[in-house]
Amino acid sequence: MPKLHLTSVLSAIAGPLLAQGSPRIVKPFLAVSLALFTSYFPAFGSSPSIGLPITRTYSIEEIGASRGPQLNFDQLGRLAVISSGSYIVLNDDNWIDLAVHSSNILPVIDLIVDHDGNAYYGALASWGVAKTTEDGRILPTSLRPAEYPAWINSTNFTQILPTPTGILFVGTNGVVHLQKSTGEQNFIETPVATAFRLGDEIFLSSGQTGTVRLDPLTGNTETIDAQVAVFETAEFGDGGIVAATSNNRLLYFDGHTFTESYFGFEEGSVGPISCLEALPDGGFAIAIDSVGLFLVDGSGQRKMALTSTNYRRILDLAVHDAGILWLARESSVEKLLYNNPVSVVDQRAEVVIGWPQVLQWGGDSLIASNGRLYKMVLANNSWNYRFEELPESPPFGVWAIAANEEHLLVGNGNGVYASTRESFTPILENFEANRLFLQEKNLCIVVGSREITALRWDGEQWSEFVPRIPGVGFPSVAHVTEQALWIELGLDRVARVWFENGELQLQVIDEFPWDEPVWVNIGVLNDYIMLSGAYNQRIYLDKDTALPSPAPEIDEALSRSPVTILRASEDENGMIWASHPEGVITIRPSDDGYTIDTESLDSIRDQYPVITLFNGQHAWISTESALYHVDQDFTPSQNAERQPFLVSIVDGKTGLELYTAAKPNKVMDTLPYSKNHLVFRYFSDGYKSLDKPIYEFSMQKGSDSWKVQSEDSLLTLPSLEEGSYQLSAQLTEAGIPVGDPVVTNFKIEPPWYRANAAYFLYWSAGILICLSVMSSGMHRAKRKHDELEELVRQRTDELRDTMQKLTDEARTSATLAERNRLAGEIHDSLQQGLSGIALQLDATLKHDNLDTNLHNRLSVARRMVSFTRQEVQQAVWDLESPLLQDESLSEALRNITQVLGAGSAKLKVQTSGTPTEIPSRRKHHILRIAQEAITNAVRHSQAENITIALHFTEDQLRLEIHDDGQGFDPSEVFSEGLGHFGLRGLRTRASKIDGLLTIDSIPQKGTSVTLNVPISKDDQ
Repeated sequence: MPKLHLTSVLSAIAGPLLAQGSPRIVKPFLAVSLALFTSYFPAFGSSPSIGLPITRTYSIEEIGASRGPQLNFDQLGRLAVISSGSYIVLNDDNWIDLAVHSSNILPVIDLIVDHDGNAYYGALASWGVAKTTEDGRILPTSLRPAEYPAWINSTNFTQILPTPTGILFVGTNGVVHLQKSTGEQNFIETPVATAFRLGDEIFLSSGQTGTVRLDPLTGNTETIDAQVAVFETAEFGDGGIVAATSNNRLLYFDGHTFTESYFGFEEGSVGPISCLEALPDGGFAIAIDSVGLFLVDGSGQRKMALTSTNYRRILDLAVHDAGILWLARESSVEKLLYNNPVSVVDQRAEVVIGWPQVLQWGGDSLIASNGRLYKMVLANNSWNYRFEELPESPPFGVWAIAANEEHLLVGNGNGVYASTRESFTPILENFEANRLFLQEKNLCIVVGSREITALRWDGEQWSEFVPRIPGVGFPSVAHVTEQALWIELGLDRVARVWFENGELQLQVIDEFPWDEPVWVNIGVLNDYIMLSGAYNQRIYLDKDTALPSPAPEIDEALSRSPVTILRASEDENGMIWASHPEGVITIRPSDDGYTIDTESLDSIRDQYPVITLFNGQHAWISTESALYHVDQDFTPSQNAERQPFLVSIVDGKTGLELYTAAKPNKVMDTLPYSKNHLVFRYFSDGYKSLDKPIYEFSMQKGSDSWKVQSEDSLLTLPSLEEGSYQLSAQLTEAGIPVGDPVVTNFKIEPPWYRANAAYFLYWSAGILICLSVMSSGMHRAKRKHDELEELVRQRTDELRDTMQKLTDEARTSATLAERNRLAGEIHDSLQQGLSGIALQLDATLKHDNLDTNLHNRLSVARRMVSFTRQEVQQAVWDLESPLLQDESLSEALRNITQVLGAGSAKLKVQTSGTPTEIPSRRKHHILRIAQEAITNAVRHSQAENITIALHFTEDQLRLEIHDDGQGFDPSEVFSEGLGHFGLRGLRTRASKIDGLLTIDSIPQKGTSVTLNVPISKDDQ
């Protein structure tokens, strides 16, 4: 009524004035007034907002900024955060600081990019252009001349405004106008709170001068209204602005006159306004300190009111894309989706979420959540709803709830309670009430895990009136129809509960056509109950009879969904709200069947949601820890598919930009080999999705190709080979490509030493060198060939004969002489000495007073002397070891261990495989190698255990001798100049039988000697 009354009054006044040819200023004033007065009381024209919008918050620590950041957008449409000299852009989900940091550069306060792509900055006593360096960073370059007015030194240039003729740098004490065509600068000293532009006209405003029109070329001003001091503006309407004044009023300005406008706020002051920002769809956003954030649409009616605590102090607002508003707070930056049909009820609205249930009681909307009961109440300003927790809740909280126009019943583990509006009265005690269902106006079914009962209202009180029936377990998720309560119970198990013929009825369905047990989800459609298993397997039942009833049209529509449908609810308009494992989609009826909308509600990203519909107006989507609200008449999203673009290509070795989208004319086609390390950065061209974009990169080089998916928009290609490449980047959703790919073709040239010219030089030089060498050699050979040929032949024959004779004679003589000498020496000295030792040991062993231990040790020594004497004798004549006479190789090894078994070491012989007869000479050398290795282990290693393993295969014999002694460093033992002839002798003997000897030893960790000897069929 007030709206119509004011409009009619204005029309009555305006009609005569316009008809009588009123002055020029009266006509626009009245025309604007007529338009604006229709929006003075927008609360009568649109619905208050429920819940809070979908948001994404970035802390200043995540951004890398200082407290109190300012917001802007760069040339590519990316959000830019200006903070303490940093210029940080948001590229998809990555924050990148593009500013050049230097002690010589003052912190930038504001930075803008004009329509021509030129960047300008403002700072304390400094202004100028922001140039792009070769590595893609922004370098402020001052335009302050050598001589300038004194007021510049104390001026912060906080605002930059493009004008028809140039750029206006706005500071608190005046403005500087840069004329683009000439580069001249005009200094205008005047107090300025803000500057704004309408069409081609520039306006300045301050508390001292009011609002004036400025000619930036001459510096002349014309007073518009000396009483109006504006400090924030936003474009609004057709060629006008909404202005916030220093006394916290909202005015509309058409370029000539300021008009009082309230835009749904109370008349007079609206509070301390901190920010105004025009919205792309025609409205504006206004932030009021200590009050909140408000959005007004293009008709002047309120669109959204956010008055929770975190919206009561906003430092800056910015907008680039329709539907996305960016907020800067003291310690964070927030992305707010204001055109999204989805809102959230959570702790920001002072509601604790935990398995929420929503219902309507008379004219009130109630939320039961986490044991608490909330009522949705319209705020005093009628802009939004708030949530009040109802007092006098039952003890143990509210966990089950049911209501109709007259009754409100709640339940918990202690019983059921009825509301009297002021408090709750117990009506069923000592009963675990998990779910309540009002099947009729005065009939309530109470479902517990162990029992189910029913209550009836007799006009004065509620009372239990039927025998209880056994329960079927905890009713996890319940769905209400007009006829029954349907319950999801678990794997392959659902139930239906209802009252009929004076008795409670219970039906459990636990047989399904799918193979593996799965959780069965329930959907409630207008005529059907839908039971869903895995992989879009569904059963449809008649809602009244619960008998199978096919629903081909609906099933066909659900089957076309790109996601697996779990639960579904059909509203009174026939639209199906369907939940899937990670959100909700809608399926709208159309002339051609059904249309699937997967985008409008894609901001709901919670698992296995439950949908509740009310009165054809409100849809509530709930999960364990989230509650969303959607107006049922929302407009389907018409968002175009996101199309990424290439931001830059950087030389990974030098950091220099080879290509940038800021200068698209700079083409990168062929690159030298020195630039074969490339870094590609992409941008998904928007922030509408809350999800991090997923890129699919693929590259082709000739017949070779690869493909990879990544959450990072940065792709690094190191050490590329020469050749032609085609790189493709495309966004994907759920693994499905969306939009068109971005294709980049480039070529890496080969290095100079692999270029065709280099290969030609190589071949030429090689041929010349070969020809030169051949010519020289042939010349020298020709000259001497005739002289030497005959002489060389003669001398060669004579020398060959002579050398052969001398070699044979020397070998025979030396062998005979050395053998005779060694035989005599050994027989006269060593062998006689050993015989004497043996006789002495024999005599000593005959003494009766020897103790057992000493007798044993002397016996071992006697055997060793006897063995050594035989070995010496055999060595003289180069005969076979006595241990091998009439014995196999394994038995000979055991004999050695008995002879050498003195001391603390334990010796163990192991034989595996089928023993193979091998030649005597090979056995002799193998035994000698074993003897030397065992002796070294006993004498030098201080081992406690020595293992001798002999393994036979068809073509190889392997001897392994391992001890746990102190070990040694093989590299040191076999280095030049050291001794250890025994170890060297091992390798010499191994080479004589074509064996491979390996010695592995680590100090303090033992030694392993391994001998591998091949066995041929000829040997056998």
